Parts: sequence; structure tokens; C-alpha cells
Amino acid sequence: MGSPRTLHWLLVSFDQWRGDWVERPELKLPNLKRLARRSLVAERCITASPQCVPARASWLTGLWPSDLGVTRNTDFTLPGSSPSFVRSMQQKGWETALIGKTHWHPHTAGVDLRDKNELLEQLGFDKAVEIAGPRALAEVHCDLTDAWEDYQPGLQDRYREDLEERYHHGAPWRVRPSILPHHLYPDIWVGEKASNWLKRKGKCERPWLLWVSFPGPHEPWDTPRPWAGLHEKFQLPQAAPQPNWITGQPEISECRKRQLQWSNTPSDQEIAAVRADYADHLALLDDQLGLLLEHLAEPERTAITIVSDHGELLGDGGFFYKSCFLEGAVRSLAMHHRPSAWNRARSWQKPVGLSWFLSKAAEDVRGCHRLSRNQSPNFVLSEFGEELLVTDLYRKLVMNYSGELLWAVDLK
Repeated sequence: MGSPRTLHWLLVSFDQWRGDWVERPELKLPNLKRLARRSLVAERCITASPQCVPARASWLTGLWPSDLGVTRNTDFTLPGSSPSFVRSMQQKGWETALIGKTHWHPHTAGVDLRDKNELLEQLGFDKAVEIAGPRALAEVHCDLTDAWEDYQPGLQDRYREDLEERYHHGAPWRVRPSILPHHLYPDIWVGEKASNWLKRKGKCERPWLLWVSFPGPHEPWDTPRPWAGLHEKFQLPQAAPQPNWITGQPEISECRKRQLQWSNTPSDQEIAAVRADYADHLALLDDQLGLLLEHLAEPERTAITIVSDHGELLGDGGFFYKSCFLEGAVRSLAMHHRPSAWNRARSWQKPVGLSWFLSKAAEDVRGCHRLSRNQSPNFVLSEFGEELLVTDLYRKLVMNYSGELLWAVDLK
């Protein structure tokens, strides 16, 4: 068991938070920005894969998606014997808990996520309260969907119908507040559960790791009031134009596939509405982070790491979601605060890998090695489907696994 001064670790993750949407002055993110001023911030953190399942399998295990046999979203179960930095913490004496989304097993219709608790125990969690992402919550069962039905029988059916209407006719950019009651909105529910866990924990000798995994800001674009509309009068950054080289890509290229997928391009007004709703959702999540920080009984003894699994294109190139190697899709949120170590921001402009960042943050909390940019490789890799991204500070290169160059960009 760790000594009384061994660090606690609050690990907070988000789904689809772009790494470049933090320090913009128009974004209402007081808690995250305040923490960033006292943290080590990786300005260009590159996900292991721009889709949830491979990215999340990689960030827990430290393995490449191709090593795990999953390079795109599919029905995949992470073996319980896989490497896990959480299990390593547990074995060194940390109490480990999870509240939120994992996606380390299939979230298919009819599944009860509580039936997968044994897998989470094998991966190193003493306790877990797991939920799915916003779209899968229409089909699976968990503590949150039970709470929906307790509040109003048939609410999950109404939620499913609302999603079907939002995504009708291949136009998923419809923006309107969620039909869910405020306290049962997934991110608010997760924030409340995690805050209660921290309040109950209080001050304790044994070190703990609490992983709070928010399912937002993943679409649908349904930020509830009072956050809905916070950014509608702000001049948010415009979507990047589509690179002219995409039309010359072979049709097997993931960028070319995205272009064909989004041939029904939304208008500039629709893209602007989505970006404003996304900013509103970030403000909601920042408030949840504020609640977690408020309920830390021992902030001087608690390391805090904040990451996201990948980005969201938000209309860049006329595309939504992720699933390619454009910057908005592959850049993740990544910051690490170690109490008493830093009292000002330390930014890395050099790219770092998300899985590497998390594994080194775990080592830093355990006292093995301080997290330092000097440890990071000179280039970063990311995988998706049959493609491989190689990037450093100055360039990006994308090839397929046959070694054929698909595209390259000079970042300068």
C-alpha cells in the first residue's frame, strides 16, 4: 500500500473534444483554462486512431490498434489479460474506480453493460459504473437508462425516437436541446456520480485513481439549457476549407471516402450552428470539471490528467465526425497537473502520442518517472483502417500498409 503522501489521481476523459478548442478566448471554459495555467499541456497530442474503439483500446493498453487487431470501429472486446496502466496502479496499492464510458466491449442493442463488470475487474478496476455513448444509450441498458425509466417509463423509447428524427435523411447536423431532464443528461449524470464519489472518499491514507469518462461532447448536437445558446453570439473559428488535393485521392483513401460520404454538404449556417452547440457542450463539461475540482478533499495531493480520445471535424473540409487524418480529427486534448510541481503552464509544441502521454502520466503519478517532453519520440504515429499517419513538428505523411504514399502536408 502506498505511503500517506502517495498521490491520488483524478483522470478525466472526454469523447471527441478537439485538442485545439481550449485556449480560444471566446470559449467559456474557466475551470479548464485555470487548470491549464498550472499544468503541462501537450498542444499537439495525436490520437492512436481517429475513432473511438481503437483509440480507447490503445490508450488503456499502450499497444497500437493494429497490435490489438482493431483499426476502426467494430464489435471488439478488449481481452481482460491485456496490458493496463490501471491494473498496474491497482497492483501498486491504488484503489481504482471508473465512472462513465469505456467502449472496451461492444455496445450493441440489448446489451446490459453491467454484465461486463468482470472484464473491467480484470483490467484493474475495483469498482465501475459504466455507461455508453449518446447514440448507444438508445439501445443498451445500464444504471443511467434505469434512472431514465424510473423517472418516466418509456423515456428511453422517446430518446431513441428523438435520435432517429435527428439523423433522418442523412442530415445529422440538426441542433436542438436534449429531451432528457437536466439531471439525467449523460454528462451531468456522470459529473454528479463522480462528485459524490469524491465527497464520500474525503481524506484517506490509501491512494486512489478515479477515472471519470464523460461521453460528451460527442454528437448529437443536443446541449441542454442553460448552456444551449451560450456561444451563439460569439465569432467562433470558421471551419477550414476542404484541401484541394482530396479530389485527386484514390477512392480507397479515407479522406476521399469522407468527401464522398459528405457530398450532401451542410450550409455555412448549419456548420456555424453545430460549432456553436459544440462550444456550448464544452462549457457544460467545464462546469462538470469544476464540480469535480470543488470536491477534491486533498487537492495538494491529487494529480489531475485530462484527455480526449480524438477530435471532431466540425465542418472542416465540409466533413463532420472524425475517421481520417485531418488535424481536427486526430488532435486530442492532453494536459497533466502534478501538485507542487508546476505553478505555471508548460506547453509542448512538439507532437506527442496520446497513449504515450497517458502511460507516462501514470508513471509520473506512481513516482517512477516525471512526465517530460524530453522523453517523447521525435515523431508520432496514428492508425486508421488500412492507413498510417507519420507526423513530426514540421510535416504529416499518410500512407497505406502497402507503403504507397497517399498524401503529405508541410505544416509550416
